[in-house]
Amino acid sequence: MMNTNEGIIINNIYFNLTQLEKDCWNRLVNGAVKSKDAFHAPCVGSISNGEVSMRTMVLRKALPIEKVLRFHTDIRSRKWNELALNNSISALFYDSAARIQLRVKGKAVLHFDSAITAEAWQKTALSGRRSYLTTNSPSSFSDIPTSGLAEKVEQENFTVEESEVGQQNFGIVDVQVESIDWLWLHHAGHRRAFFDYVIGDFRWMVP
Repeated sequence: MMNTNEGIIINNIYFNLTQLEKDCWNRLVNGAVKSKDAFHAPCVGSISNGEVSMRTMVLRKALPIEKVLRFHTDIRSRKWNELALNNSISALFYDSAARIQLRVKGKAVLHFDSAITAEAWQKTALSGRRSYLTTNSPSSFSDIPTSGLAEKVEQENFTVEESEVGQQNFGIVDVQVESIDWLWLHHAGHRRAFFDYVIGDFRWMVP
């Protein structure tokens, strides 16, 4: 049962649990649409051979109603293979100015060669497509420092038509969010809340 009666004051805004949960998603939406937002590039973790594997990823979309976060990635990458074997995934967001941390956990849904990826690819700028044009896969070892790109691609001296070959390497990772762990850091005493979408339970926690 959701306990939404007690609230706190943050930046002159009163939050009960229901309002606070909405604020979490508002921040995630802003992170997806604003490149300079603190929530734009979270640390995303997956499981690799029983160990945690982490990397920074760009948040491309946040869907509050569906409870979904979306990221783009190269299907040749290690994380794609890791998530294909174990779809448990988490993302860590932190806004140092607001002193708010979100720990998001869920299950990854992989999209490749579908209507979803086709639409996203068509909206991807030429500079963004460049990342999918490397000859060798991400995480491949090299004898020299390299971007993995041909010189003309590295200098963005290529056309949209020439970039289309990169679509074969383009994939989407959707995170079906199962929980959000919210933490607010304050010198007078931190505050913490947990939103469980699996059982539909919102609760305050001791930080």
